[in-house]
Amino acid sequence: MRVVNLLVLVGCFCILTRPVDGQEQKYGMLSGGFETNTVYYMKDGKTGAIRPDDRFGSNNYLNLDYQWRKFSIGVLFEAYVPVLQGLAGELSDCGIVGKYVAFEDRDLKVRVGDFYEQFGSGMVFRAYEERSLGLNTSVEGVRLFYSFRDKVNIKGIYGRPRRFMKHASSWVRGGDLQVDFGNILGWTETGVAVEGSFVNRYEEYVGNREIESNVDAYSVRFALEHSGFSLRGEYAGKSKDPALYNNYTMEKGQGLLLEGGYVRKGMGIQLNFRSLNRMVFRSSREAVGLEEGLNYLPALTRQHTYSLANLYAYATQGNGETGGQVDFYYNFRKRTALGGKYGWKLQANFSAYYNLKEGLCSVGNELFYRDVNIDVTKKWSPSWKTVFFYSMQDFSPFVWGKPGKTYHAHIVVADAVYTWANRYSLRLEGQHLWTKQDEGNWMALSAELGIAPAWSFFAADMYNYGQTNIHYYNGGLSYSKSRTRVALQYGRNRAGVQCAGGVCREMPAYTGFNLTLTSSF
Repeated sequence: MRVVNLLVLVGCFCILTRPVDGQEQKYGMLSGGFETNTVYYMKDGKTGAIRPDDRFGSNNYLNLDYQWRKFSIGVLFEAYVPVLQGLAGELSDCGIVGKYVAFEDRDLKVRVGDFYEQFGSGMVFRAYEERSLGLNTSVEGVRLFYSFRDKVNIKGIYGRPRRFMKHASSWVRGGDLQVDFGNILGWTETGVAVEGSFVNRYEEYVGNREIESNVDAYSVRFALEHSGFSLRGEYAGKSKDPALYNNYTMEKGQGLLLEGGYVRKGMGIQLNFRSLNRMVFRSSREAVGLEEGLNYLPALTRQHTYSLANLYAYATQGNGETGGQVDFYYNFRKRTALGGKYGWKLQANFSAYYNLKEGLCSVGNELFYRDVNIDVTKKWSPSWKTVFFYSMQDFSPFVWGKPGKTYHAHIVVADAVYTWANRYSLRLEGQHLWTKQDEGNWMALSAELGIAPAWSFFAADMYNYGQTNIHYYNGGLSYSKSRTRVALQYGRNRAGVQCAGGVCREMPAYTGFNLTLTSSF
């Protein structure tokens, strides 16, 4: 891959040193972005927050992309000086961790360098980035895509997965095929597609155990759509993959995902079922935690935005789980008997996951997680809007590797927004959680004032009065202009789970100042 690095860096130097102005057709277009998340840590004996010796943590990202006609080129520079607490310490470094040269026209896409990609739902392969969790599973190598007039799509990948600031010792190669029979047959109201993927990871093994250097994963998929109805399915398999993340079992992996839904104007219902057995897949046998993931197994539960509803977040048990969820919404139209003058929206969700008993779709007697929730969004006037939310949750601490009996919790939320003068908005939020397990009851209050188009101010407090009697207070402000946003806040942050896109990581408690800045051009 040294040749790849040299070609990309030389190309970037040549491109970035040539003049660029508004004449995009002649000189192309340069774009980019910068992001920083910096924390000044303070000692807090009440919450157990630990202050590092240098008191700072700072994650920084700079990307530059240049496009000229059908060609593009770019670099990604990252600096963790040092990395924020809770993320992998191996990230505490800086350097160019991403670079690429790409060509793209209507049917053909070629990219040499670092790339992101996903096959199907991601059960066998997904290379992606989630900065809030310190994750980047990009691959350095070659990615090809070819489309036969949107009827048959072919993808191919080959390269080395990223491992923190460097690369893993393994190699990944694979392909994905999508055949759209709806387009082939000229159907306009019905969609039918058949898809398949294959991925191979090669990591040399020189130990004394009988372990293969190659691990294969594959999936077959189908998709049907007609008049608002949709049905999708995926079956995945994985060859023997004895590794640290599955206790070196010689059992093969399997996964099944079924999704069905119906949508019409003002109403929708979605059903998901998933069963996993030994489907955790990493780029290295000795990988631990979330790092070095080759596939993507997000929690298929409702992703709550309210803090107390997210206190006990579910983490996918990729080595053995079965369950699913049902999500339903209905808009009661305005100026109807039930909708009233402004109408209102009802959303209900149910999800439950259990351990596997025997086969892939068997349901064990150990409950991992269950959530029954409902919320009502109502507009009362041009200025007032409210949300009322309720959730009943059952959560096993086993999900996060902790002993103890199942937690039973009830959460209620009242959320109101008032706007006036087409410029100002005030949001008030109250939450409460009842439970007899863990740390007992919680309450939370927050207020946010927005002054369009630039300013926002907030203050919040999450208080545990069931056991610890600790206030987790936070306050801050943000300013936005054009493509730049800067935010500053101060407060206490509870040790717990942070989630993004259905993937969660346990984070330590910290108290201090937090500065975030994002800008693009």
